[in-house]
Amino acid sequence: MKQEAHKHHYIPRFILKNFNDENGQVNYWNIEKNKLEKRNIKSIFMNMDMYRDELLNEDDPTQIESKFSVFECEIADLIAKKILDKDEVVISRRELEKLRIFITLLSFRSNSRMEQYKNNQFDESTREKLLKFQPDGNFEELWKRELDTLATCRSYQEIQESDVIDPIIKLDFTNDLMGFYMTFIDARGGQFILSDIYPTLEIFPTGVANIHMHCMLPLSPTRMLLLNHIMFKKENENNPMLKVMRTLSQIKGDAIVPPKNKYVSYGSLNMDDQYIYKVKKVYVSDVQYMNALVLNETRVGIIFRDKDRIVDSISSFNERTYTKQKFIELENALK
Repeated sequence: MKQEAHKHHYIPRFILKNFNDENGQVNYWNIEKNKLEKRNIKSIFMNMDMYRDELLNEDDPTQIESKFSVFECEIADLIAKKILDKDEVVISRRELEKLRIFITLLSFRSNSRMEQYKNNQFDESTREKLLKFQPDGNFEELWKRELDTLATCRSYQEIQESDVIDPIIKLDFTNDLMGFYMTFIDARGGQFILSDIYPTLEIFPTGVANIHMHCMLPLSPTRMLLLNHIMFKKENENNPMLKVMRTLSQIKGDAIVPPKNKYVSYGSLNMDDQYIYKVKKVYVSDVQYMNALVLNETRVGIIFRDKDRIVDSISSFNERTYTKQKFIELENALK
């Protein structure tokens, strides 16, 4: 009889383990308890039976979690072999599509997205569109059904051709691919913090809608994957919106230099096309700023490896004005 996995992580353990200390544990700040704890990654950033679905998969109610595990193994292998410790990251279009789908899926499978679907937190226009796919209004079931399909998709063509995935989600995945380009950075001075909100966004408020300027995904205490709005590309440097966005954003310079592309043939896309990324360095003030964005959005908790290397980020965040929360007790616990 198959043994069921009940601890369903919304941030994959292969990422969390990169924050382990020499004893195989992470430093975890528990917001609910206001307490600094040593934790095993099995017990954090997860919910019990989060993706379990007996209606969709009566014979195998943990099928979604199993599919995630398969996808995670593929991405873990890609990151370990080609990304995590490389000064130059070289990946194919095939690998890029798979990685970008995985990143967008992280947002869709998240704790906050589950709550949105479970509690029917949609505007009327979105609700009407979703009701065409789930007439009984059980949007949590819709969410799980779409996760079940998305967990098997490795190309954007598969997503677009699916009859299960609704057009809103299809557009989200396409917009993420077309609207952002990827870069990698290393922390030189301080370390990155990871929270339950993954990825964390830097937002440009327009008054009508929020534009996501950058999406931050720490892969380890010293390496981060960034998704940058295409407006930050050099060819848009004379665009008035770019000038405003660059004024608001502190993520700039080397951190957002696009990759070099090596095409198999011109005039057509090929899955063997290559993308070449030079990993850029960021220093103390930049690391503290990115950590501040993470801290501001945290809901459940944060993890980090080295107390001494993140205390300045916590202190500088607590000195900021107009933040959603403070971490005074954490700062005291670190000193």
